[in-house]
Amino acid sequence: MFSRFPLILTVFLGSSCTAICDDKQVDWRKTIQTVAKQGKGTSEGRAAWDKLSGAGADTLPAILEAMTEKDTVANNWLRTAFDHIVEREFQKGGKGINVAVLRVFVGDVRNVGRARRLALEFVERLSPGTSNKLYPDWLEDPEFRYEAVAAALKNAKLAAPSEQIGRYRQAFTSARDLQQARDAAAELLKLGVKVSVAEHLGFLMDWQLIGPFDGMDMKGFQIEYPPEKKVDLAEELDGQKGKVRWKRFTVKEPAPTTSDRHQALVNLRDKEALGPADDAVAFAYAEFAVKTAQEVEFRGAADDNFTVWVNGAKVFAFEEWRNGVRLDRHRFKVTLKAGKNRVLVKICQTPAPNPEPNWEFFLRVVDATGKGIAMENALAGK
Repeated sequence: MFSRFPLILTVFLGSSCTAICDDKQVDWRKTIQTVAKQGKGTSEGRAAWDKLSGAGADTLPAILEAMTEKDTVANNWLRTAFDHIVEREFQKGGKGINVAVLRVFVGDVRNVGRARRLALEFVERLSPGTSNKLYPDWLEDPEFRYEAVAAALKNAKLAAPSEQIGRYRQAFTSARDLQQARDAAAELLKLGVKVSVAEHLGFLMDWQLIGPFDGMDMKGFQIEYPPEKKVDLAEELDGQKGKVRWKRFTVKEPAPTTSDRHQALVNLRDKEALGPADDAVAFAYAEFAVKTAQEVEFRGAADDNFTVWVNGAKVFAFEEWRNGVRLDRHRFKVTLKAGKNRVLVKICQTPAPNPEPNWEFFLRVVDATGKGIAMENALAGK
């Protein structure tokens, strides 16, 4: 994280020399690293934090550079030191903070998102209106995409009628947030253009379902059932209350104006699916094709429990009863092969009485940004 420290500090200081130049003994990089690693947990850490929090504004870029993606504790210690410096500078009018350098830091997508957002927050305080000027250019920015799409939707509404379809399409294409994608799709629909939010976000919509199987008093997560060994869509198996066969189920995508929390929920209790069941297990199977081998991210959730196989290999398993379904609760990376890929999902259900008898799941396949990958449904038949 400190690879650009000398450069950014040089840019920040320019040709003038501040206190950091006068004291040749002060190694701010070492001080910042000590704060990040120890906080106030040791005498050395407390001394480092006291020194850093009393530093001048010229240390702000270096503090931001030290923030990492995963170490929340370290980030919090650095943030408190950052806040002390900034507030002290604001009490003096804020003239000691170099807005231009902070703006450069904000615009560099290689920097940690949290640090970029923190820097922009203080740039906005020093130069109100900066954020709104920057957001429109950040439609593909990993940290500020949401704000950029919000700005794009607002600008599309204000645009000339001849430009609105193009602008709403751009907002839709860049959207990774479900509601923003719906908002853009709803506006496009008013203009006579129909787009699929589910397809855009990579939801798997076409499934073969089988079940219910006996959950054996909530032991179904650990028990191995026939579909886990082999998927034969023509096979008849012993179910909880008799013979069961695979059944085709295609998710009906709601209109973009819906208030439903879910876009492509597979409701196993639906009469067109498997119907209500208690202390049960079900399986869902899908196939899709991609042109090239690639690493993707699967995102999904299930009520209850969630086990996923891809091309015969178990890639994810999570046991938690009565856990509910929320968007992208679980995320895991998978390497797909070129051509057809097979997906099997296992979902459990609790015994009666069940005050919330939901039995459902969803699964989507996306790239690193959260957009659905280019794929074709490969499930045979209708």
